Amino acid sequence: MNLSGLITVEPTDRERIEHAIALLGDSFLEEMWFATWLEAIDETGADDERKKTLLRAVFADDVEAFSPYGSIYLLEDMTAAVGGYRFSELQGETLSSIESRQAGRHFLAEASAQEAALLERRERDMEPISSFDWAREHAGGDHINFFAWAVDEKARGKGSLRRALDPFFAYADEHELNCYLECYADRLQSMYEHLGFELIDELHADGFDVYERRMVRYPKQTARAAHTA
Repeated sequence: MNLSGLITVEPTDRERIEHAIALLGDSFLEEMWFATWLEAIDETGADDERKKTLLRAVFADDVEAFSPYGSIYLLEDMTAAVGGYRFSELQGETLSSIESRQAGRHFLAEASAQEAALLERRERDMEPISSFDWAREHAGGDHINFFAWAVDEKARGKGSLRRALDPFFAYADEHELNCYLECYADRLQSMYEHLGFELIDELHADGFDVYERRMVRYPKQTARAAHTA
């Protein structure tokens, strides 16, 4: 997707690749799925800095895996990063197949054997609330799926997220595409509803207070009517 106001990060653009990794990794320390996942290494004495290092490795894998598909974006002022793709542009791949091929190389190179074992066990326990490739079934065709976004801490409250997402929404409206995401907190659900997303369902798991909320933004009728007029 060629989106006005956004830079599509090329796999060879190391400066922007590293910037996107830092934005996403640092921001997701606060995200409830990752916070719950990382609790598994509390027994090792891991502090926030250690967890941030591991998250940067996780997002190094994601950015490396998805940038060849034009699915990593930065605002032109570099204050926000978005991971999102149009399904038809994945060249026959899926979110799951792309992540599986990457195989967590950066994460496994960074994590100790103990950390990797603890986090692998926690991830298995969290499988019932970890449905990340469900959008293609719900859409039944082409769609936009967001797998991550983040705003520079210094730019929060200044409209960076809205500026980063509006080009996606305009594109989705023009091409009549649903947009999908998941979230794990009341605050985020409320914010995404304000952005036009609707809750589809919830996924719960025994032993976890946190749960997955699966959400969709349908293309706006007014935009579709204008496009077809």
